Amino acid sequence: MSVSGIGEAADLIKDLVDKYLPDKSQEQKDQFAAQMAQIAANTAEASQPGFHFRDGAGWMCVIAMGSNFIFRPLVMWVANLAGHPIDYPQLDQTVLAQMLFALLGLGSMHMYENVKGTK
Repeated sequence: MSVSGIGEAADLIKDLVDKYLPDKSQEQKDQFAAQMAQIAANTAEASQPGFHFRDGAGWMCVIAMGSNFIFRPLVMWVANLAGHPIDYPQLDQTVLAQMLFALLGLGSMHMYENVKGTK
């Protein structure tokens, strides 16, 4: 969907709302139409090719945490068993934790808005 097609999509959504929700008040219809338009915009954004920032930041946190808590101890244990102990450096947890908690907090706020309908 292109930017120029947003008006057409809004008209289509309004027609669908009027058809399937004829007994709702106008305010409820407008709120439903706004939610449907947001869903359409989110779908259009998600369908765009490329690497999105949220996705990249989330995966980097997962990789770094996995490296610190799974890969690092495993490598050090195997190297120690083989008789060649190594010192595998640990990543700084303060920066990783801050970024991970920020991403989780934003996701939680977004979910709360969707559940409560405060958007």
